[in-house]
Amino acid sequence: MRIILGSLKGRAIKVPLGIRPVSNKVKKACFDILGEVIEGKRVLELFAGSGALGIEALSLGAKEAAFVDVNQKCINAIKENIFSLGIAEKAKVYHKDAASAINDFNVYREKFDLIFLDPPYYEAKLINTLQNLEDYDILAPSGYIVSLCYIKDAYTKNSSKFSVILEKKYGQTLLLVYAKKEA
Repeated sequence: MRIILGSLKGRAIKVPLGIRPVSNKVKKACFDILGEVIEGKRVLELFAGSGALGIEALSLGAKEAAFVDVNQKCINAIKENIFSLGIAEKAKVYHKDAASAINDFNVYREKFDLIFLDPPYYEAKLINTLQNLEDYDILAPSGYIVSLCYIKDAYTKNSSKFSVILEKKYGQTLLLVYAKKEA
């Protein structure tokens, strides 16, 4: 897999066996939609896998990125990727499940401008993770949650704190962008 945009464009990243990486078509569409909103922002990638989304954001000028995954193979791949690309000083890697990470970020009053969710397909993790993000407010006031899920996975368009501002289908993948509702 290769980085498709920004200062690291064309560089290869390692994807662990058994991990479903986001396709280049969906990744490009996602970052085309986000545009310049990434520059100078704090990014969190939950269910990080290879770290492709957070690395792409760093390539496009994000200030820093946090990567969270429960799978040790993924943690190893992310670390290898960020060191080989020379971006380790802008990255933090956490070996834990998404719910624990969200709770910990809340305890330490961490806020992120952009949160990527790309949970494993067929495991119904999107709704639970969105609920955790509602319970533990780690999204900056003008931030976005960008979710990639299987088109048949359950998801919510509106919750008490977030609403979908963009929904697009790309083959079997559904791209959802959530924003905070106005208080």
